[in-house]
Amino acid sequence: MFAFLLILVGCRMTYWLFLFVRLALHRQATDETKVNLPLSLVVAVKNNTEGIQQLVQKIQKQNHENWEMVIVSDGEDEGLKAFIADSAHPKIRLLISDGQGKKHAIAQGVAAAVNNWVLVTDSDCLPSSLRYFDTMAASLKSPKTQIVLGYAPLRPKGSFISRLAGYEASYIAMQYLSYALAGIPYMGVGRNMLFDRALYLKNRQSLLDNGLLSGDDDMFVQAAANAENTAICTHPYTHCVSDAPQSLTTWFRQRQRQNTTVSFYRLHHKILLGAFAALHLGVYFTMLLGLVIGQLSLGQIVAVWLMMIGLMSALQYPIFRKLNASGNLLLTPLADVFLAGFYTALAFKLNPQKQYPWK
Repeated sequence: MFAFLLILVGCRMTYWLFLFVRLALHRQATDETKVNLPLSLVVAVKNNTEGIQQLVQKIQKQNHENWEMVIVSDGEDEGLKAFIADSAHPKIRLLISDGQGKKHAIAQGVAAAVNNWVLVTDSDCLPSSLRYFDTMAASLKSPKTQIVLGYAPLRPKGSFISRLAGYEASYIAMQYLSYALAGIPYMGVGRNMLFDRALYLKNRQSLLDNGLLSGDDDMFVQAAANAENTAICTHPYTHCVSDAPQSLTTWFRQRQRQNTTVSFYRLHHKILLGAFAALHLGVYFTMLLGLVIGQLSLGQIVAVWLMMIGLMSALQYPIFRKLNASGNLLLTPLADVFLAGFYTALAFKLNPQKQYPWK
């Protein structure tokens, strides 16, 4: 059984050694000629006027000349209308969607955008710098690039659960950014993504007709991204930060909603991601089972676990530094054990047919 455990750990570590190492070694290339590229920022909002007020204040101060902000409210919001009317900024527009959810609101906003390049973020996110527009635009280093995947960290606030959620946000980013560098883009986050408006509109109808209320970010990447047209941006100037969930229940429900798109992924994405999750759980299940039935000693388990965590931490260190999340590295030993159980619970509760209305 010890040999079997070593095989599982070895297979799991291949993801770090051959896939995630790409992000560890990645150096962000930029094209400074694109810095002043005209951009449209599209934000969907529902019952969050306060968040929009904070975001607008940050956007108005951006060190970028050629921009507009299209805010789409999912349903009538008198408070938001009053705020936009009072601000009277010529580059900020408010649209009212018909209450069909975030996906339709984003689609309406992108269709109404006047610029060829569109940034999307959420109403509860704030760019980490005043160079957000400039730096994202400069990431379009290749004429073939049509999608730039950004990073949106979760800021822990108080509870230990929020710290674990913050760690997982970095852990998930490590995966989708590394896959994109390997030419296998499978998802992005709607809190921070730049794309060609024409490419989105080409795929718009299929996104609206897939039966999902949300998940338009993942499904857009699934439909339109490929090895040639997708780039990433990890520069700290471009991080879009939001608060981490405070309770395990809130976090779990948030992840349930996000996981509704997984069943729509391409087959090779499902295989790669499924194998990664199975190896994660398999390692800890084998350790526990081996200890219970007496096939593994505590010393063997501790030795293998320390070796595995040490290798993970060594490769995650440069990655988390890029993501301005070095503090999360200290959580790796505990978080790795916790996430094995957390992801197992999510898998058992996964219901692709269930819809989670946007609130």
